[in-house]
Amino acid sequence: MKPIIELEDVWKIYPMGEVSVPALQGISLKVGEGQFLALMGASGSGKSTAMNLVGCLDIPSRGNVFLQGRNIASLSESHLA
Repeated sequence: MKPIIELEDVWKIYPMGEVSVPALQGISLKVGEGQFLALMGASGSGKSTAMNLVGCLDIPSRGNVFLQGRNIASLSESHLA
């Protein structure tokens, strides 16, 4: 089954002044059509960051996010809207 959501070695690093804060480090997952996914974890573990990437509200610092086989980094603003 071809995944409709795929994260491939995704990193999200936020610069905080002279320090870089990693929110996601090397996350990979595939979600197929009709599958159910629950993200669970402690506060600050990257759940919202992951959903912001999947929802096209942000792009990863490294790695790739694919929605229906299309890399979100290559989509135009009109496609993301």
